[in-house]
Formats: sequence, C-alpha cells, structure tokens
Amino acid sequence: MAESELGRIECDAPGFEGVWVRFKTRGYPFKLRQEWRAADDVGALVILRRYIEDWSVTDMMGAPVTLSDDPTLFDDVEETLIVWLIQSFARFWRETLPSARKNSSAPSTEA
Repeated sequence: MAESELGRIECDAPGFEGVWVRFKTRGYPFKLRQEWRAADDVGALVILRRYIEDWSVTDMMGAPVTLSDDPTLFDDVEETLIVWLIQSFARFWRETLPSARKNSSAPSTEA
C-alpha cells in the first residue's frame, strides 16, 4: 500500500496500477468501531463509502467506476480491489490517521 498524501492510497496489487483511493481525514467517531465490528460484507462497503472522498477505481472490464452513492457501486468491481479497499480503509483509519503528524509548532501564548 503506497501512500503519497494523507488519505490517498495507491493500489499495489499487480495489474491494478493507477488505481487509488483518497479517504477523508476527519469525521471518524468512536462509535465507528462498534459499527465496523458489527457489519457484514455489505455493511462494511456502506461504511467504507461514507469515508471515500475520491478515487480512481476500475470495473471488471477496466472501465472507470464513477464514485457515487448508488448501492450497486461495487457490484462490478474486481474482488481484489474490494479487499484492497477494505484493508486500506481499516489501516488508514486505525493506524495511519491516529499517528499522523500534527502541527509541528505549539500555539502562540502571546496576547
């Protein structure tokens, strides 16, 4: 999993060069943990979609998939990409995002 900017992850699976996703960098409530644990495969994709800002993903024929809120959004996406999206989201949300570098300087105390 290659990451160039916070939230943008490039697919490293062979044959999927040029595929990437950009996840939101804010808005992950604590209750998301419980929701994620309780979700089945379809529920995980519904949750995942809420946190995708942009992407370049292709369908089984190699055509671009337009990001939308359509419930059939993932229907023609290769399973390899679905697994990659789910794993990338979980790693980003649970590992990368909490350890992201904060502002390098402390706020000014001068009035």
